[in-house]
Amino acid sequence: MNKKVLVVDDDGLVRRSLVTMLRQNGLIALEAANGKDGLEKASQDIDLIVTDLNMPEMNGLDMIKALRSNPKTKDLRVIILTTNDDIQSVNQAMEAGITTYLSKATLDLETITKQIINFLR
Repeated sequence: MNKKVLVVDDDGLVRRSLVTMLRQNGLIALEAANGKDGLEKASQDIDLIVTDLNMPEMNGLDMIKALRSNPKTKDLRVIILTTNDDIQSVNQAMEAGITTYLSKATLDLETITKQIINFLR
């Protein structure tokens, strides 16, 4: 499976751990520490983006809105992976066109990785 996933999270431990798990499962995984960097890397023929919401420079929601306004990236699948379970944030992310919303607080890394792989099939 030569699918390319971009992991966008300002928490380096979470980001690197997820990238490692994805690579161990045969995926090409890129990483970005904030939405601004993620937006730049999204033009590299990405199949799926996994992003946090709360990040410096550009948050995940603003990044998603920018992706949706660009013809090249408007159809990219995006998974939100965050500790923010505020219903307003969830609704805003859904309105912005995310694929799904996963909680860091309730899911372990292995389960998150399996869900990502399932979305790529």
